[in-house]
Order: sequence, then structure tokens, then C-alpha cells
Amino acid sequence: MIALMLACSVVSFAQQTCNCETALSKLISKIEHEYPGFADKTSDSLRYDHFKTMISEKAKSTNQSACFELLRDYLGYFNDRHIYISQANRSQNDQEKKKYHSKTDISLKAFNERINNTTDKLEGIWESAAYKVGIIKNRDHYDAFVIDADTTYWKPFEIKFKLLEQGKVKYFMRDHSLFEETYNLYDDCVLYFNNLQSAFVKIQPEPNLTKAQIQLKVDEIEGFYIKKLTEKSTLLSISSFMYNNVERIEKLIANHTSLLENTEHLIIDVRNNGGGTDDGYREILPYICTNPIRMVGAQFLATQGLIDGLQNWMNKLPDEEKYDADRARIKNKIALYSKHLGEFVGSGSKPVYIDTIAPAVRGPSQVIILANRGTASAAESFIYKAKQSKKVKVMGIPTAGVLDYGSARKFDFGCDGYNLSLPTFRSQRLPEYPIDNIGIQPDLYMDQHVKDWIQYALNYLENRSN
Repeated sequence: MIALMLACSVVSFAQQTCNCETALSKLISKIEHEYPGFADKTSDSLRYDHFKTMISEKAKSTNQSACFELLRDYLGYFNDRHIYISQANRSQNDQEKKKYHSKTDISLKAFNERINNTTDKLEGIWESAAYKVGIIKNRDHYDAFVIDADTTYWKPFEIKFKLLEQGKVKYFMRDHSLFEETYNLYDDCVLYFNNLQSAFVKIQPEPNLTKAQIQLKVDEIEGFYIKKLTEKSTLLSISSFMYNNVERIEKLIANHTSLLENTEHLIIDVRNNGGGTDDGYREILPYICTNPIRMVGAQFLATQGLIDGLQNWMNKLPDEEKYDADRARIKNKIALYSKHLGEFVGSGSKPVYIDTIAPAVRGPSQVIILANRGTASAAESFIYKAKQSKKVKVMGIPTAGVLDYGSARKFDFGCDGYNLSLPTFRSQRLPEYPIDNIGIQPDLYMDQHVKDWIQYALNYLENRSN
């Protein structure tokens, strides 16, 4: 799987406060012993050794505030977007950010009386996954005050955001620091923050749309929808294959089975889909496959860090019978990796396997997949598989090229203040067929003069003039 195991495999180590020289030394050790692409990326050993010596010397005189960028410079040598370092604790600059704790003085009783009689489309009670807020006009802007939230960070009546003119927003983050934002209002009931990619839905006064209609609108805004374009052609948009979207995608496909079965042409838009898990596209494959899919497996680098991550994942599984098979599978992997520490271990019994996906009884006769440089990781895995179908063509530009090393997990590497995301497998396509930093090439190149890719694909499928 190309899935990023970030949420379920965080491993804790004994931490220490490291100066920059120590932090770099520990990071180098982690990469050299646990990054499955290390040997491939350092085939020119003289060049790597020179770089390591140079950056190690620099670390000796680098202070703590500049160390993070130096660590990033070291990781940049490997040019692998599945390697990522972040700061676990807030930096000094973050600590010095101004915090905002303004409050409204209106009572809930007065607010409810006001919104029961308001004609203002923004005034009312709005809800997101984490917050319930009341929005009220305040002279030349609107204040959104907290009604319900995690009280560790927010108290009732504190101002969560301010809606300004021309779609601008002053949004206060969980730590009460200011974030400049923009918003759009859809159908007077969906308030969407564009950079945060977060939606607030109106719940009072009762909106004109039903809950189901509002969810469809949110899905469309966030890039998860199916739309009939013409009598012959249908558009399927999937903006992410992340774990939290799997059920959403499955419902989308299940609710539009008839449309998918009866459309002649299907355009699948995965532009800027940064990936996630292979499970995210599993339900799409039967409609686009014409034959079994031949896949080359992967080899996991057996390390103690990988074993600890799997153990931590297993420990977090609920103590329910339905997870027994997962526990047994993880235990078998731990036992296997423990016997082969420091070695590459295949993900299956054979280096090549055949995915015998049964094609849908009915489905489109021609499929176009739209892809660009933002199409990455599991989305590239989807394209890699889809290209084996006789009825699929990829249209666009080369993909991101983040597919050779995957199944990344997030963990500490021994120094307080840093987290490291590191892939754990190496594709057995290598070295003959590298994709990283090259991308999967389209069958039909979309040059820069094409402004509307969907219309271009539609014209191509329906033999119109482009």
C-alpha cells in the first residue's frame, strides 16, 4: 500500500534537548540506517560524503533557531517528498505570536431572539466538525463567537473569526494566533474557508437545503462529486484518497452506480490529489478495468523503528473481535521483520502479483484520467494501475513522481522538538522503472494553451473540434 501511516504509528523515544550538531548526527544516523532509499540515493558516495562533511561542519556553528532549516537542507539531498521533518514544539517565534482573546457581550438569549427575526443571510448558528459558533453583524463586519468547542483551547463567547468585506477573514487558530483567510458563501448555508479547507454549515435559522443537499454541496466544494456532463459523458472528481475520505468515496460510488454503469464516457479528475491510501480508489477500479492488473511488489526495510511502529499501531487497535485478523497480520509482520533486521523483506510471497479485479458488468467504454504535477503518491498508484486498462487514457502533464518509496510513518528521532516522516518500503520496480521526481507520463499531453481541461477531454471523447 502507498498509504501514509502517520496517524497510527507514532513512536516515542527517550528524548533529549539536542544542540544542532547532535540533532544532525542523530538525523543522519536515522536516514542511513532506516531510509529504504538511502543506498539508491547515495550511489555517488564521494558526492554524498562531501555533502555530509560540509553540512556537519556547518552544524557546529548553527544556533537552535536556525537548526531546523539546516536539518531540512540535509533531507533535501534525497529529493524524496515522502521524507518530511517538522517541529514538534512551537518555535520561539510561534511563542511570541500575538494571541487574541476578544469576546462578545451578547447573551445567548438575546442572540437567539435576534436570529429568529433576522433577514441577514450570515447571522445565525453555524457548525463545523470542531466548533459551533454564532455569527452576528457588528457594524462593518461579522463576529463569529464560540458556542461550543474544546474548552481546553476555547471558551464560550470568545471570537473565533471575523468576516470582513470582499470575502476576507480574520481567523483565530486553535492557539488564538491570527490567520488571514478568504471565504466563500454557498447557497446561504455553507461558509467555506479556502486556505484552511474547512466548512461551517448553517443550522439556525433552518437553511433552505436539507442535510443531504448540504452534504452534497460540501462534497462538491471539496472536490468529491459525480456530474453528468452530456448524454454520453460523466465527470468524476476525487480530490484526495486520504483515509478519512475512504468512506466518503465509497458512498459517492455506491450512490451513483446506475450513472457509472450507463455512461458511455467517464472523465476522472485527480488533479492535485496528493494521495493517501489505495483503499481510496478501490471501488472505482471495476468501472475502468478491462483485465487483471499486474503489479510489482515492494520490499520493506526491516528496522527496529518499523517494528516499534507496527507494535504501537497494534496496541491502539480496539479490543474487538473484528480486529483480530489485523492483530494477527501485524504480529506476523513483526515476527518476520525481527528475524531479518537490516534486510529488505518482500511485502508478499512473490515479487509480482496479479490483482484480479472483476470488471463491472456494465460501465463506460472510454475513460480519460486528468492528472497534473499535484497528482501524487496513492493517486499515482491509481494511474499506474488504470493505465493497464485497454479503455483508459491519461490526459494532462507528468504527475508529481512520489511513488518509489512509500508507506511513510511519523516518529521522533531522539531529539526533543522534531518529528520525522520517513518511508519504509522500496518499490521492486527499481532500478529499471523509477517514477520519483519524473512522474507518470500522460498518454495525451495537455499543453499550456489549454485552459479548460475538462472541456478539452469532453471534446476529445465526443469527437468535437478542439
